[in-house]
Amino acid sequence: MQAPPTRLVYEFGEFALDALQRTLLRRVDGQRVDITDRVLDALLYLVERPGQLVEKKALMAALWPHVVVEEGNLTQTIHTLRRVLGDRPEDHRYIATVPGRGYRFVAEVSVRTAERTAERTAERTAERTEALPAVSKPVAVPSRGKTAGLLAGALALVLLVGGAVLASRGHDRPLAKAVLPSERSIAVLPFVDMSAEQDQLHFAEGLSEEILNQLAHTDHLRVMSRTSSFSFRNQNVDIATIARRLAVSHLLEGSVRKSGERIRITAQLIDGASGAHVWSDTYDRDEHDILGVQREIATAVASALHVTLARNGPRPAETTNSEAYSHYLQGRYLFNRRGGDDLLNAKMHFEKAVQIDPAYARPWAALAGVYFVLRYLDIRLPDAQQHWREAATRAVALAPELVEAQVRAGQYFNHNGDPQQAKVHFARAEALDPQDSMVLGFALSQAIEEGRLQDAVEVQRRMLAIDPLSATHRVNLGSLLTSVGRLTEAQAELERAAELSPSGGNVSVNLADTLILQGQTDAALKVIPGISPDFLQEQRYALAYLRRNDLNEANAMVARLRERAQPAAVDPELALALAEVAAFGHDPDDAFKWLNTARPQRHNNADPMAAIAILENMQVSPYLTSLHADPRWAELVAYLGTCT
Repeated sequence: MQAPPTRLVYEFGEFALDALQRTLLRRVDGQRVDITDRVLDALLYLVERPGQLVEKKALMAALWPHVVVEEGNLTQTIHTLRRVLGDRPEDHRYIATVPGRGYRFVAEVSVRTAERTAERTAERTAERTEALPAVSKPVAVPSRGKTAGLLAGALALVLLVGGAVLASRGHDRPLAKAVLPSERSIAVLPFVDMSAEQDQLHFAEGLSEEILNQLAHTDHLRVMSRTSSFSFRNQNVDIATIARRLAVSHLLEGSVRKSGERIRITAQLIDGASGAHVWSDTYDRDEHDILGVQREIATAVASALHVTLARNGPRPAETTNSEAYSHYLQGRYLFNRRGGDDLLNAKMHFEKAVQIDPAYARPWAALAGVYFVLRYLDIRLPDAQQHWREAATRAVALAPELVEAQVRAGQYFNHNGDPQQAKVHFARAEALDPQDSMVLGFALSQAIEEGRLQDAVEVQRRMLAIDPLSATHRVNLGSLLTSVGRLTEAQAELERAAELSPSGGNVSVNLADTLILQGQTDAALKVIPGISPDFLQEQRYALAYLRRNDLNEANAMVARLRERAQPAAVDPELALALAEVAAFGHDPDDAFKWLNTARPQRHNNADPMAAIAILENMQVSPYLTSLHADPRWAELVAYLGTCT
């Protein structure tokens, strides 16, 4: 009887690779690491030759026998392997690049057989997979086969589009439970800048975003949002895990490498379940001849997935000037990152783009977006109103079919005293693309302002389906479910949001609401300390004490809230918080007094955004529902409507 092949385990750093069972484990606890077959093959080939220079051609021949592939496929495979191992190129903990030649596995490797594995594992933990035994010498290698508390303050923010959204941290279940990965679906991961100077990140991410935008206009293909797909940037997560978390059938990843005036772009489409490469290609271009490459890649991906790219989808660049396009991409990168002076620097790049090519619509629309965010953040710039209007109207005039242009124009008019004109632009945007995130954001806001909360729930679910890793969207959904009395569902959504954003104060505010309204005041009082220590924390204490009929404690908290409201100009959110406490305590007259304090006064300098914020927060508040039948409620809602 032939003896079974010797089971070898390669130990290096914090990992152990079982060659026969083809599993990669963490040595500290025996936990299995998800890795695709191709990437595992690359790792095994390298660890079998520790310290040796592995030529690129030899490695490509081993990984893709009898198949001719571009070198970019190998580059991407090594990049994925480094991501799995948590090995940054500059660290060289495991894999060192030998420029122009290949790679070297630089970590110390020991090879062991696995007879004593189970015994050692039992000593560590009875729950884990097999660990690694000791042997006296290496043995032959076996052959192998072929990876804000008030609605989170996000209803206005959702229209900003492109802000950072918190990523998943260590949670391995798919989030879009209603969506099956068997559907044709895709996530476009941020392309990697592999240039020696590391100065092409804006182009790499811009390229990814443009491809995503192209695919998003394809029928019969569900495309994951930018924020969820990009949340895996710089995380040590393998392809199979990303696909599982996002519940998508395919992933597109790639890289950008610039050398002199040449740019090489490598893209590959991967089956999320098997890790198999469905399609890949390499595009070598002069840096002045990169316009349109996004459309080429998107078309090839659509073809590989047997869907047709929409002819009327947004063109990748409405300019023939590569310098203007480069400034636009740099502006988008900074606008999306939005830290420090990024917003103002993004504005500068968009302005340079339109100075170079005044007929380029995309940066005009993006510039209008910058002015909208500046207005929301109450950052005042000279002549901002005039420049905002020019950017918004120029974008629409140049590209009326561009959804972003219509939305940005709608935002301008909505927040500058012309809501009817705003609705015209938003209606046009919806007709162009009803699934666009900005269009959905406006539909959500409109439903809330008009008190159509059940409709708002459904819109928010649609937003979450295309952006499942957004803690903000999940908090919003939990808040809306609370507003319509679906408290158990709301609590589940908020608990999931807390996993996505453990330090999110807004999660604690909304979770406390669901517990208070369910009468679970002991649990609520454990959650409330997680709220930032300001009036919202004091208010939730007051509400919890009212719910448990502890009037002494409730009155003490209300007194502290009223002390905060002593100045002549009361914070509208504080006034709204006092109204909620009064209404929950069955004092409608006091509640309306505070609501009228919260409302903006109608005068020449009234800010429509303030009226919208108060109106939306009033409509979603579960503590104010007892006031809806009072004639004063309808009067107040109508008043706020005229302020917008």
